[in-house]
Amino acid sequence: MKVNCNRGALLDALNLAGTVVAARTPKPVLQCLKLTAEDNALIVAATDLEVAIRYRDEQVQIEQAGETLVPADKLRDIVRESIDDTLSIETTGDTANIRGQDSHFKIFTQKATDFPPIPDFEGEADVQLPGGALKQLISQTLFAAAKESTRYAFNGVLVVLKAKKISLVSTDGRRLAMAKGDLAAGDKLDKDGKKAIIPAKALQLIEKFVDDPAEMVDIQIRENQVIFHTSRATLTSNLVEGQFPPYDDVIPKDADKKMSASTADFNSAIRRAALLTTEESRGVRLAFTKKGLVLTSRSPESGEATINFPCKFEGADVEIGFNPIFLVDALRVVDTDEISLELTAPNRPGLLKAGPNFLYVIMPVNLQ
Repeated sequence: MKVNCNRGALLDALNLAGTVVAARTPKPVLQCLKLTAEDNALIVAATDLEVAIRYRDEQVQIEQAGETLVPADKLRDIVRESIDDTLSIETTGDTANIRGQDSHFKIFTQKATDFPPIPDFEGEADVQLPGGALKQLISQTLFAAAKESTRYAFNGVLVVLKAKKISLVSTDGRRLAMAKGDLAAGDKLDKDGKKAIIPAKALQLIEKFVDDPAEMVDIQIRENQVIFHTSRATLTSNLVEGQFPPYDDVIPKDADKKMSASTADFNSAIRRAALLTTEESRGVRLAFTKKGLVLTSRSPESGEATINFPCKFEGADVEIGFNPIFLVDALRVVDTDEISLELTAPNRPGLLKAGPNFLYVIMPVNLQ
């Protein structure tokens, strides 16, 4: 194999693929990148056996087709530190030679045939949607997924595809986020649609995977895998096993109290009230009346805070406590100027809504 590469484009490919490379593994091949020179492109592939990436770098000149397996960290470091606009990569036996104008690196390679097979995108997509819309749906739900839970389904995000609509749902047992969007194409779905729980790691990679918000992303959901595909890259991930909780049952439907307010102003009020909370007293009291909202927090170590917040409130007076971090997390990803917060009782969940496509269920905390 011999290929001449644009250094900047190659570094982008290595950085993206490198996010998948296993940091620690008993299998040395998983700490390598597979480079394949073919069809006027250099394919850079990486996998940790759970998630895999194939990235197509077309800013290359191929002098000899072929493939090789190189240590990911060594190759990335060489390319990053290089001062050349163009680098050549040539393999001879079990060695890869990387040359610049004034540099020559030899790194040992492994057999490309030892690399685990990575599924490619084949056939037609189940659905399509713009990359920017997909990234927004992920940002509005991924934050509420559990970081590490024995209930494996909580460690991922549920994706529901049905009737040219897409919904993403996540929960960690104390809160639940749901975001909805429209599919550009969903003709391949049957009337029952498709559901899958996608690992958080795979969805985090979408941020780097999609660089053009207008480009369509093709999605295929197979029996135990999901595949995201663009013109330059393919991301494959195993699905999370387990049963996602019946989230519709969690969403309050009988709220008789409702606050409406500016998203930015409410976010500011929550953040200020949270300044005098601690890990031990992580809660802000919200007292709603016809006159508006009063937020208070109290900590034996820090002191007290009181914030008077004018807002529109409908229903009987109520006081309820929430973890301010959970509220700020949701307000940070809201894309509307106005939000509403629906309540039932001090011991019942609150329902935050932002437009027709985002809702957020948050459990109250005891402030006694």
